[in-house]
Amino acid sequence: MSARNFVRRAGHYWLAFFALTLTLAQATAAEQVWGYKIRPGDRLIDIAKTFQKDPEEWKRLQQNNDVPDPKRLKPGSQLNIPVANLRQGDPFAQAVLVFGEVQRLDKSGQPVGKLASGDVLKMGDTIQTSPRSTLTIRFADDSRMLVTEKSKVTLSSLVNYGKTGMTDTKVQVHSGATDSQVSPQKGPVARYEISTQAINLAVRGTGFRIHVDEASGATRTEVAEGLVAGEAKGSAAMIAAGFGVIAEEGEPLGEPVKLLSAPALGASPALLERMPPRFEWNNLPGALGYRLQLLATAQSNDVLISDEVSQNTKAQWDDLPDGDYVLRVRGVDGTGLEGGNAIKAFKLKARPEPPDLSLPQNNGKETGEKVFFRWAQSLAATEYRFQLAEDADFKRIVAFIPNISSKTRGVLLALRPGQYYWRVASLTDTGDIGPNSDIFAFSLRESIASQH
Repeated sequence: MSARNFVRRAGHYWLAFFALTLTLAQATAAEQVWGYKIRPGDRLIDIAKTFQKDPEEWKRLQQNNDVPDPKRLKPGSQLNIPVANLRQGDPFAQAVLVFGEVQRLDKSGQPVGKLASGDVLKMGDTIQTSPRSTLTIRFADDSRMLVTEKSKVTLSSLVNYGKTGMTDTKVQVHSGATDSQVSPQKGPVARYEISTQAINLAVRGTGFRIHVDEASGATRTEVAEGLVAGEAKGSAAMIAAGFGVIAEEGEPLGEPVKLLSAPALGASPALLERMPPRFEWNNLPGALGYRLQLLATAQSNDVLISDEVSQNTKAQWDDLPDGDYVLRVRGVDGTGLEGGNAIKAFKLKARPEPPDLSLPQNNGKETGEKVFFRWAQSLAATEYRFQLAEDADFKRIVAFIPNISSKTRGVLLALRPGQYYWRVASLTDTGDIGPNSDIFAFSLRESIASQH
């Protein structure tokens, strides 16, 4: 069976499944039940207190489930509780990470206040991100949505059913782009849906991106993992991982198309100690450009700090602070759909920058019993750390001087003839030690006079 036929056949099964799911979700809550698996030691009244709106309804729960003894429940058996009777938690989400300027809008679309990391988001809130600004939202089931720059979204539904783990999350994306990582949706009313002017999307746990054109309302959907059910103008499509679709407002959906594969990033170490950090990748067939995203790790979350499209196959950042980062690169095809991510996690520790070494010159030859070591000034350094070894791995250390005043910038040492390697690192007044300089090698031989 071809890959396309497999995707099409799988799509038929999953479309039927999602159609059933949506039908159940639209049924009256009184017709739906949530199943609780009984654990050893459970009592009916405790279950009612934990999950039901009215704990006193435990007698009806006993009657509906034919439980002979409310204090002696059979472990492993299932207790069905009407969804309409389930206790609900507060309908809110959290802005776990705000980068730049993000505004909360009123019903007329006017800003009413800036968001900060940790702020609570309520059902019905409309949020707008400014240029070079992003927002990460965490929902009650721990699903997360990254809202990129120049985007506008409304949190249409934030219903959660307490400790059942079920949530009913609906987000309307008016413009811009989002990247969702959805937790598995379990239960009869568990939903995660995104709607735009052009398409409605429903998932049961997956990772996918959408981008809405503000002028036309056209929506690009790209699925990174799992399956996404799309519906538009009476038509439906199942979008599998590695596929995408473009939805035009008022038009039925076309067939999902295969996305570009991830480009191959060139080899680079996980720890970068020189500025600027540089990256390269292969020229991807079919790519007219590349989406470059740089994410920084903050408060255990990744915040998007740079997002651009480039025609080049290399990138560098000249003013990047030290820290932990993730680089994502993906190809953009002729329709604007973006493919799989090439991902590189790296740590930048380039500061305080090391000094440039001057004497003795690299691979030089010295004569005599004493050698003068000298380096240029590093503006960030208040002290220097000097190391001299007999091997390039610095396992056989000959001299180690940890705290040399920044005013000195030189060391005079008496040495025996041989091959040597040396390097210098900068220290700040707070004790921060930067990376070592490039390693200089030299050989030392006895002077002619001393040989006689």
